[in-house]
Amino acid sequence: MGPGRFIAPNRWSSVKKLRPDPFAIILLLAVALGGHELPREVVRHPRPGDALAARMEWARTESRARGYKTGFWAAYNISRMMEEDSHIGSFHFGSRETELTLGEIVAGKKLDGPVAAARSVQVTAREVLEDMEGRKKPAMKVRRDVALLFRFKDAGGAKPDRVGISDMDLSFDLEGRPLVWLGEASDDESLALVRRFYDAGGNEELKKDIVVAAGIHDTPALAIPFLESVLKSRDTDEVRKDAAFWIGQLGGPTALKILRVAARTDPSAGVRKGAVFGLSQVELEAAVDELIGLARTAGHAGVQHEAVFWLGQRASKKAEAALVGFVDKNADPKVQEQAVFALSQLPDNQGVEPLIRIARTHPSPHIRAKAVFWLGECRDPRALEAIIAIVKGSGLNF
Repeated sequence: MGPGRFIAPNRWSSVKKLRPDPFAIILLLAVALGGHELPREVVRHPRPGDALAARMEWARTESRARGYKTGFWAAYNISRMMEEDSHIGSFHFGSRETELTLGEIVAGKKLDGPVAAARSVQVTAREVLEDMEGRKKPAMKVRRDVALLFRFKDAGGAKPDRVGISDMDLSFDLEGRPLVWLGEASDDESLALVRRFYDAGGNEELKKDIVVAAGIHDTPALAIPFLESVLKSRDTDEVRKDAAFWIGQLGGPTALKILRVAARTDPSAGVRKGAVFGLSQVELEAAVDELIGLARTAGHAGVQHEAVFWLGQRASKKAEAALVGFVDKNADPKVQEQAVFALSQLPDNQGVEPLIRIARTHPSPHIRAKAVFWLGECRDPRALEAIIAIVKGSGLNF
């Protein structure tokens, strides 16, 4: 099993030259010593063709009849297109060779002995680095079943207290609780159920879980309206930022329109910055135009800097030209610094030549020094030659 993309929506500020495929996301890399706990028992719905809402109600009734006083999981799977080497869920590296995948658990497989050798952390880390550095073949898309797992803390509970998401071919920690398996669900039925659980209320972490569950559906026309309602709600900024993230992942003109408005008008600066990041993930040329516009006229320094940063992640001559303009013409030194950094982040070292020119000719010694610093981080022969020339006596005063 190859590694997927390792993405945490709240950690993008620490990512360098990494743009995710919106449909190739792994939410968590789990590295632990012990194995995942298997369910105490697995109960399968007898009529998987019933409406999903009815199947979920059956799960609650069945949990009472079976006396699941310490809680249970009710789960089903949806289908979505993903990159062949991508996964949603968690890899687990343990000392025991006793992991069953969700698919095997649902199929009734028992542990009669070792299932698979524990995967080496070093091997997987090396493969992930190779993936991040772009050393891989063009990605193939495949259809994969993904499970949505709802944990109820007591028998017959009206709403879950946690939502888990995992490929069927990965393991999942069911914590020893019973699993009630409901079968397959369509996106429209699943999103209706997800929305119902969101409207039932809960703490911030639960709502963030539900927002992720909505975002991984493969039908933007169904998922985006719900996520937009969360983005425009009075919920916490963290929940609304996650909604902006997933709107951006789903992409398309509708996502662009929603995020454009949020980035300029949301009352929360944090959510506005989250909307800027969402915009950076929309694979449309109009998204680049919007990032340029926000970098120029956002009306908030933090939002403006965020837009400049994410321009640096777009492989576009338009993005390059805009960043050069910010360095040359913007009166705010902080914006100039951010634009210099963003040039260093352009894919395929696209920003090296502009950085060399800035290092040699910009009127500000401070900005020239910043350009030299980021040239040193580019690992490009042109950058090295330019730095050597400067060191040998360009006459520039740094």
